[in-house]
Amino acid sequence: MAVVIRTVDFKDNDRMITFLTKDYGLMSAKVRGAKKQTSKLFSASSLFCCAEYTFYEKSGFFGVKSCDIKYTFGHVQDDYDGYAVACFIADAVEKVAQEDYHAPKLFALVVNALWALDKGAATPKAVACYFIQRLLMLEGVYPELEHCLVCGSTQSLTKMSTEHGGLVCSSCEGGKRVETSVIKALKDMQDVLPSDIGKVANAQSTQIKLLAVLVDYLEYVLGKPLKTSKYILGEK
Repeated sequence: MAVVIRTVDFKDNDRMITFLTKDYGLMSAKVRGAKKQTSKLFSASSLFCCAEYTFYEKSGFFGVKSCDIKYTFGHVQDDYDGYAVACFIADAVEKVAQEDYHAPKLFALVVNALWALDKGAATPKAVACYFIQRLLMLEGVYPELEHCLVCGSTQSLTKMSTEHGGLVCSSCEGGKRVETSVIKALKDMQDVLPSDIGKVANAQSTQIKLLAVLVDYLEYVLGKPLKTSKYILGEK
């Protein structure tokens, strides 16, 4: 099982596809004739398509032989905000995932996030917030939320420090101030399963601030900004 996270046109009618696979992590393959609308693999080579793919190998490179499409998530592209979040998800996954790496939890997270966007089960910002926090958890780098990472205090935790890896109290140096509602949202989302993304419900004002905190934290962990982050944050 695999989901398409990047497509690049190749020659006249072919496409080079980057997949996130459930069992082998990142994988790239060529799809011959994919740009022809009459091709049986036209939809299978579309961005965000989720399917059972059959691959062949030739001279050290992979190609797609056939596929059984499970979901196309076609409605994602009908909404600008939803599409922007889906592209952000694909961007982040390509930076985090590895080749030849069993990644069922990451795969499930991506598919459930795309499903929530496609069905409108949650707002695009809520999906983005949940995706980032769960991605950080899967990678083992979720911010510490229970005590100050400078002095150990459990009181007045009012700042988020990407450098320290979590919350810092008001008495210690470092970090940026975050609202109590944002900290509560970070804690509450830890207990939500990927299949229950629709249960993520925060005030719109909280979602905006929460998303900014999470994107900042993720980009610090990655060591580089994501090209798609400005679109989900509403920046030009």
